[in-house]
Amino acid sequence: MSGKVAIKEMPQTVDSPKDAELVSREEMIRRIKSFQPVVRERAEEAESLRRMPPDTFHDLRKAKIFRTAQPVAYGGAGLDMDTVYEIAFELARADPSTGWNAAFYALHAHQVGMFGRETQEEYWADSYDVMMATASGVVKAEFEDTPKGVRVSGAWDFASGIDQADWLQLNRPIPSNTSAEQLLIPKKDFKIVDNWHTAGARATGSKRVVIEEAFVPPHRVLDAALMSNGHTPGRDLHPSRYYKLPIFPWMSYVIASAIMGAAQGMVDLFTEQAGRRREMTTGERFVERAANQLRVAEASAEMNAARQILFGDIKLFHEWADANYEPTLLERATVRRNTGYCVKLSLQAAYRLFEVGGAHAIYNVNAMQRFYRDVSTMSHSIAVVWDPIWEQYGRLLWGLPQSSYIL
Repeated sequence: MSGKVAIKEMPQTVDSPKDAELVSREEMIRRIKSFQPVVRERAEEAESLRRMPPDTFHDLRKAKIFRTAQPVAYGGAGLDMDTVYEIAFELARADPSTGWNAAFYALHAHQVGMFGRETQEEYWADSYDVMMATASGVVKAEFEDTPKGVRVSGAWDFASGIDQADWLQLNRPIPSNTSAEQLLIPKKDFKIVDNWHTAGARATGSKRVVIEEAFVPPHRVLDAALMSNGHTPGRDLHPSRYYKLPIFPWMSYVIASAIMGAAQGMVDLFTEQAGRRREMTTGERFVERAANQLRVAEASAEMNAARQILFGDIKLFHEWADANYEPTLLERATVRRNTGYCVKLSLQAAYRLFEVGGAHAIYNVNAMQRFYRDVSTMSHSIAVVWDPIWEQYGRLLWGLPQSSYIL
C-alpha cells in the first residue's frame, strides 16, 4: 500500500461503556482466533498508518479482548494473564504489531488493578473501555515532590498504542534504593510527538510523549517495589493469581509471546509460500529439497520449544500463587532467563526461514519481510534483551548481589 491512508476515527468508548460480561477462556480464545483473518488482511494498512487501524481497535474492544484480565469489579471478562499471552501470540501470528498492542492494552487494564481503590474508581469512572499506554524510554524527565503529590515534566519514547490511549503510565526511577515508582497521567496532561519512523513494528505506533507540567496526586503513584514483590493493593482487592506474584517474571512474557507469535506467523507463511516455489537453477520443487525441509522442521521445533517453556512457567506461576509462595531472586531470574531464551529461539527461527525465503521475500508486497523486521525490532525491547537478563541470572547463581530491580 502506498500514498496517504485516510484514517477513519472511531469513538473512544462503545455504546454501553459500563457494560460487563464474563467470558470463558475457551470462548475468549475463540474470539481472538476469529480475528486472525481480518487482522492479517489489514496488516499492510496498519503499517502504512503506523498504528492499529481504527476498525481493528473498535472490533477488538467491542469483543472485550482488552478486558481479558481486567478486574471483574470494573467490567473485566473474568480471565487472567495466561489468556493475555494468547492474545499476544495468536494475533501476532496475523500481524505482530496488532498482537503487541492488543496484549499491552489488556496488560495495562490488569495493572491498574494493582493500584488502590481510589485510583481504580477514578480510572474507570466513565467507562470500562479505558486504554493506557506506557512510555519506557526516558529522553528527559523532571520530578518534583510536593506535599500534595509529584510535579512531572519531560519527554519519553516508546509509548506503544498511545494514539488510542486515554492514560499514560510512566516509570520514575528511585536511584537511592534501586527501585522505581509508577505514575498514572491522564490524556489531558500529555502530548504525542510522532517520531515513530522505524525499521519494524511500525504499526505499534510507539511514539514520543511530552509532558510540559503535570501534577500527579499520591493515589496515582505506586511503589514499584510492591509490584516486584507481589504486594500491591490489588492483591487484597481482586482474586487474580497474578496480583500475588512478582510482576517482572510474568509481565515479560507478554512481550515474548508477541515475538513468539510473530515468529510462528513466519513459519505459517513460509510453509504456505513454499508449496508454490521452485528452485530457480534446477526447477526442482522447493518443498522437495532436503535442506528446506530441515529448515522448516528446525524453525517449527524452536517455536514449539519456546511455547513449552512458556507453558511450564505458567504452571509454575499458578503453583506459586496458589501456595502464597514468594519466589527467591534466583527463581525470578530463572524465569526471566527463560523469557529471554524464548525470544532468542524466535529470532533464530525467523532468520533461518527468511534466509531461504527467496529473492521475492524482500519486496514490500511479501509479508515475510514485514514479519522478519517486526520480530527483529520487537526483540530490542529492554524487557527481553537477553544479555542483561542472563547476566542477572549468572550473578545470582554465583551468589553475587543483583544489579537490577527488574526481577
